[in-house]
Amino acid sequence: METVWSKGINTIGQLLCLGLVLCLGLALVASWAILPPKSAKLAAGSIVHIAPGSTSSDIAGLLSQADFIRSRRAFALASRFLGLDQRLQAGDYRLSPGMDLLEIMDQLEKGRVTTVRVTIPEGLTAEAIASRLAAVGLVNKERFLELVRDERLIYGDNGPIEKPTYDLEGYLFPDTYFFVRSQPEEEIIKRMVHRFSQVAEGILEDTPLPEGFSLHEMVTLASIIEKEVMVDREAPLVSAVFWNRLRIGMPLQSDPTVQFLMDRPRKLYYGDLAIDSPYNTYKYRGLPPGPIASPGTVSIRAALQPSDDDYLYFVAKGDGTHAFSKTFAQHRAARNRYGI
Repeated sequence: METVWSKGINTIGQLLCLGLVLCLGLALVASWAILPPKSAKLAAGSIVHIAPGSTSSDIAGLLSQADFIRSRRAFALASRFLGLDQRLQAGDYRLSPGMDLLEIMDQLEKGRVTTVRVTIPEGLTAEAIASRLAAVGLVNKERFLELVRDERLIYGDNGPIEKPTYDLEGYLFPDTYFFVRSQPEEEIIKRMVHRFSQVAEGILEDTPLPEGFSLHEMVTLASIIEKEVMVDREAPLVSAVFWNRLRIGMPLQSDPTVQFLMDRPRKLYYGDLAIDSPYNTYKYRGLPPGPIASPGTVSIRAALQPSDDDYLYFVAKGDGTHAFSKTFAQHRAARNRYGI
């Protein structure tokens, strides 16, 4: 005869078995939900954009629709269970096909956003830099240029570099950068200007500014050297020509300073040399008001350390190099030789 005690033992055993089956079932479901989806869409990996203000439910829907996860509900439940509801960050993320649900959540929680690699070569104007950044979706070109042309919009009255203008032309240092696509234009500009400051400080530790000249004037001269030179070894020679001209009050007569005034790069004509602008170094003596492009390290060093030569002229030879002359007669002969 079955006793109450034995009935209780049997019931507990049945409940334990049922609980075990349920736990096993839940574990299997959870394992299935955590695993990466079997989808060919992610064979090469993909970028997913999480918009600012997205909830875990919004993110789950986006990931499910793009086949990044197996279950929208599993993602939402897991994010609540792990306390990640308010900790998943906005941004662009590169997700690979082998990532499971927990790895994706970890990446979104830690904000491991995808960066955009962009190289800014030496000698670009601010407008050309804006175009390059806009082409890869990093900035709004018009807003970027508005900020560059008046640093007070970013820094207020505490600009990072002492200079007579508010324009940041020439101070967006040419380098390779890694930016986040959602970064504001202000942050990108600050990063490039900060990089300039780092490089300039390092150079000035070795080579101080010439007496009577400011950093702004040296950057202006460096920008002209940058636009004139195609071969690095010639930078100190071109610098010597301009320094020699400055010392005797001779106009710099640099074509790039006039081209800086053009809407687009083009060949100069004699009529262009009469343009009335302080940037026209054919018409006005001395340095222009500011840089005409962003110079690199070689040109900045050359501006500070010209070669010890008494050249006053140079002419392009057509192969990227120049012929340098001390007298106008020599210069005229070089022009005739190279068909200028």
